[in-house]
Amino acid sequence: ILSLNCLDAEDRAFKREAKLKEATALKNKGNAAYEKQEYEDAVKYYSDGLAVLKDMQPLYTNRAQVNISFITSQSSLSLQCNERCIKAYVHMGKAYLGLKKYNEAKSCFEKIQEIEPGRGKMVKEYLELVDLEENKDCQERKAMEELVKGEGKFTAVPQLLERLSRVGRTPLYYCAGLESLSRAVTDCECFFRKLCTGLFSI
Repeated sequence: ILSLNCLDAEDRAFKREAKLKEATALKNKGNAAYEKQEYEDAVKYYSDGLAVLKDMQPLYTNRAQVNISFITSQSSLSLQCNERCIKAYVHMGKAYLGLKKYNEAKSCFEKIQEIEPGRGKMVKEYLELVDLEENKDCQERKAMEELVKGEGKFTAVPQLLERLSRVGRTPLYYCAGLESLSRAVTDCECFFRKLCTGLFSI
């Protein structure tokens, strides 16, 4: 039974490695298209990569980055035509927010109020959104640091489970822990495959 399980795990790992190789090649093509500002091609390559390997996170983030860059470039073109275009500043502000460039996002939203002082309520809401996202980002970083502080990044599943069982932590602490646990479990699958192929022994 162990032999069959090892063969099954080895087969799944081999197929996953082939998919990872194909998805990585598509990601690299997408990156090259993005560098040339060929945004539609880049989105297509990233989407094709996700069709091959749905859980490859960089493909999602890269595709989102392309969409944000496209919006930013279109907004910049619009501002070249009309420096007082409120809609362009709104889109650019949202794009910068997506890129976690909080100061640039605030500048775009503040420019709206300079152009049209009567839009103060709308601008205030956008600025509050920027502050909220910036605080959330800061808390996520702190949660990850707290989870792994003192001993480097924990990758051992039992250690992660012990840390995740602690009560009274913030939700972001548990989110960071689950993300680390997910990576650790993936590493365990790789370990199990190597164990089955005789590269490791117990």
